[in-house]
Amino acid sequence: MDYGRLGQGRTRKQASIGDLVVCIDAVCKDINGHNRRFIGLILDKSLTVYKIQIVDSGQEIYWPMTATYLWKETI
Repeated sequence: MDYGRLGQGRTRKQASIGDLVVCIDAVCKDINGHNRRFIGLILDKSLTVYKIQIVDSGQEIYWPMTATYLWKETI
């Protein structure tokens, strides 16, 4: 249930086609040991996977929905 709270208990909004998302790559680490992150544009979506175009390189990849969140959520 969503009670309008901010923070950890808040439900995440689902991204739709044309939204920018932050993708988290838990396998690859940066030089500081943090998870690698990159920005992508959603081109298509299925039940559990997004087809994303990476903003920096233009490469198209498939990425799981659980490893993404919206760049900026609207209230």
